[in-house]
Amino acid sequence: MRIVYYKDEVGNFGDDLNELIWPRLLPQDVRDAPDTVMVGIGSLLDQARFRDIDTNNKRVFVMGSGAAYGALPQGHEHWTYHAVRGALTAELIGRPQSAVTDGAILLAKLTDLVPQSAQRNEILFMPHHRTCVNSRWPEAAANAGLTFVDPQWAPDRILAAYGRAKLVVTEAMHGAIVADTLRIPWIPVMISPEVSIFKWRDWASSLDLDYHPVALPPTARLEAFRYDRIKRLTEASGRTVANPDGAALDDAALIADFRQRFREEPQVIDAVAAPSGLKALLKAAATRFDGRRMAQASEKLREVAAGRSYLSNDTLFQDRLGGMERAVERLIADVRAG
Repeated sequence: MRIVYYKDEVGNFGDDLNELIWPRLLPQDVRDAPDTVMVGIGSLLDQARFRDIDTNNKRVFVMGSGAAYGALPQGHEHWTYHAVRGALTAELIGRPQSAVTDGAILLAKLTDLVPQSAQRNEILFMPHHRTCVNSRWPEAAANAGLTFVDPQWAPDRILAAYGRAKLVVTEAMHGAIVADTLRIPWIPVMISPEVSIFKWRDWASSLDLDYHPVALPPTARLEAFRYDRIKRLTEASGRTVANPDGAALDDAALIADFRQRFREEPQVIDAVAAPSGLKALLKAAATRFDGRRMAQASEKLREVAAGRSYLSNDTLFQDRLGGMERAVERLIADVRAG
C-alpha cells in the first residue's frame, strides 16, 4: 500500500502525524497490500498532489483527508471515501455521507505517544509553518509568557509539549486538532494571509465548532512586508485573501469560492528576493527596528490567551472518533477482501 501524505523536507506537524498513526493502526498485511493507495491526513485532495502518483488500475481509499488548495484529483470519482475531513469536502466530492472528521483524531487511540507531565500548566503557541518565515514569534511568545512550539519540530518533541499544556493558542489547524483530540482547550489565531479558512471551517464544522480566529499583528518589518506582498499578488490574481472577517462566510460562499478559483495556491512568497548573503544582512539590519512590533505582538498574544477558548463536546467528539475507527475497520476489510 502506498500511503499518500505531504512530506515537507523541514517537517510539518499535521503531515508528520501520518508516520505516527498509520503504522500503529493498520496491520502489516494491509500495509503490504499491492496495487493499493491510501490518502491519509492532510489537505491532500488536490490534483497537484497526485501528479506523480499512479492511481490507474489501483484501489484508492480516502481516510480523513480534505480539500483546500486546488482542483480535486482527476478520477477521484472512482475512489472509495471511507472518511473525509468535513462537510465542505464532502459537498465538493458529492459524497455527503463521507463527512466524519480529520484523521488526526485517531491520535486519541494512541495516548502513549503523548508523555504526561505531573503539571499541565503551560500555554502553547503554534503558528502556521509558513508564518515562521522572517518572523520573531519565539521571542514574542516568550515575552507574553507562552511556550513557543514550531510546527516544523519532530512530532515527539511537539507531543511532549502537549503533555505539559493547559491551553493551546494556534494558527496551525493541526495544532487545534491535536489539542481537541487530547481534550486541551485551544484558541485559533490568524497571522499570515496564507491560512486556509476553507480547511479550518471544514474541520471545525465536523465537531460543531465555530471558527473565529483572532488576528495577530506581525512581529517584524520583514514579516509584515512579506504578508503585504502576498496580499497584493493574491488580490491581483482575483483570489480571496484570508482574513478573520472571511471566517464569517457561510458554507455556500466557501464552496462557491473554491469552485471559482479551483486551482493551486500561489507559490510561497519570501520577503526579500536577494542573494542569501545580502538577505542575511538585510534581515539583521531590519531587526533593529522591530522593537515596537514585537511589543505589540506580545501584548496581543497575551490578551488572546486570556480570551475565549474552544473544545468540542465530549459526546460529539466520541461519536466522531467512533466514526473514524469504523472507517479504519472498513478500510482493513476492503483491502483484505481484495
